[in-house]
Amino acid sequence: MTSVLRTFANFRDVGGLGTADGRTVRTGVLLRSEAPQPGDELPVSPASVIDLRSVKELRRVGTHPLAAVADVHHVPLSVRLAPERLAEVPTERELAAGYEKIVRESAASLVRIVGILAQAPAPILVHCAAGKDRTGIVIAMALRIAGVPREQVLADYSRTNDNIGPLVTRLEAAGSQLPPGSRHLLAVDPEALTAALDALESGAGLRTHLVTHGAQESDLDTIAARLT
Repeated sequence: MTSVLRTFANFRDVGGLGTADGRTVRTGVLLRSEAPQPGDELPVSPASVIDLRSVKELRRVGTHPLAAVADVHHVPLSVRLAPERLAEVPTERELAAGYEKIVRESAASLVRIVGILAQAPAPILVHCAAGKDRTGIVIAMALRIAGVPREQVLADYSRTNDNIGPLVTRLEAAGSQLPPGSRHLLAVDPEALTAALDALESGAGLRTHLVTHGAQESDLDTIAARLT
């Protein structure tokens, strides 16, 4: 069990993706993973962490294991997409609705995350519990701000499906009470992220959506410059 807890199952650097205008996302700037555990062997040591877990989830885990080495920013998104709650969103259609609901109801949180992505020291690690749903939405937003085409954003998101077995093992070893027979529910569905992106980019587009809800244009420009 110790070796499982010390080895990330769903960690990756999003560097290397291309933008629509021919630039490349830098490595060592934006990282994504499931929740870090005490004693983890970090592939890259982050300077900043954005923890998307709810207050209820955090009550079980106590102090963040990276608090001594990184600036940890707690920006809770919907607890409904926590692994233990997956049985409540059992179909792809309901998962897509859950993603869209996060975008529509968490605008203030997403704007706060924009500010952190622009101003916090890098590397920046974004995570929730499993590193797939809430993390997937935030990483997709950041990549789209940088100009990465949707097909590449969706391809990065879908890479989690290669990690489901080790991810389930690690979550259970860390104490997550997953619903019986829920392993398949941890898979990601591009249609769900597409629904979130549609909600973010409808109307006048992503930048206008974020600025309308309080984001600074300068922060959006800084994110694009930092990532590429």
